[in-house]
Amino acid sequence: MNLPPGEWLPLAVDASTRRYWRGTLDGAPVLLAHFGEDRDGLERFVFVRDLFARHGIDVPAIFSAPAGEPYVIQEFVDGRPLSKMRWPSSLAGRLLETARRIGAITEWGAGPEMLELDEARLHFELAFFRLHFLEGLLNMRPHEGLDDALGALAAEMASYPQVLAHRDFHSENLLMARSERVVVVDFQDALMAPRCYDAASLAVDPYRRRDRKVDSVVRSSWTASTGASEVEFSRTALQRALKALGTFGYQIVRRKRARYVQYVRPQAEAALDLLPAAPVSLEPLAACLRAATALA
Repeated sequence: MNLPPGEWLPLAVDASTRRYWRGTLDGAPVLLAHFGEDRDGLERFVFVRDLFARHGIDVPAIFSAPAGEPYVIQEFVDGRPLSKMRWPSSLAGRLLETARRIGAITEWGAGPEMLELDEARLHFELAFFRLHFLEGLLNMRPHEGLDDALGALAAEMASYPQVLAHRDFHSENLLMARSERVVVVDFQDALMAPRCYDAASLAVDPYRRRDRKVDSVVRSSWTASTGASEVEFSRTALQRALKALGTFGYQIVRRKRARYVQYVRPQAEAALDLLPAAPVSLEPLAACLRAATALA
């Protein structure tokens, strides 16, 4: 693999398609992210990083992105993911302010095409949930009418106002640096999405210990500041939870990454709580979700 001169220590890649190394540059620790053949991903990473930084969102600095090379050398953030720490009472507000800053960006500018979480993409994500979670992980036959009910949820979400969203706004992608900075990572998939998407993702985040008080603060603060209804928030959160379960099913069954089993239970519990919000009843899913809580 083509790496720049120096000593580079490979790091675990987890679910990412990129590969990472830790090294030093001018005596300071740095992180090298290698994108392989994914030139579009590299372009989006650099573009979105610069876009976010210009709008006051704390993202790692890029020290080098050599033209024609498949990697970038960026700041190594000395800290840990928010999934690995107890949250102080003020943290939810700080995270929502970051989500608001992202959603307030209205000028994309010249660069890669701006993507959109439109109805077709929402349909795809829910079909992915059915295939990889229900059929793949649980080995359960979808109930009659499931496709229509999931389609109604996708259509409802597609009708909501859209803003720019991080796309995977959860505690694994938010780092608390030793300097008390909250640094946003894994932002290259930013796209236009229903306005509650990032906040709802945070509210049903399965990577942190579930805290209903925090979830309630996220919900109430976001709906108050955006004018979104409780129903809009709940339906967005439900779709986000089902989408994540589809991803976990894929990672566990197809990619053989057993660590994702631990996240199935909290995500299934969150989805169970939100089932009554579906525009067309998804109640038959309840038995499947309850079965999923026994996996961990």
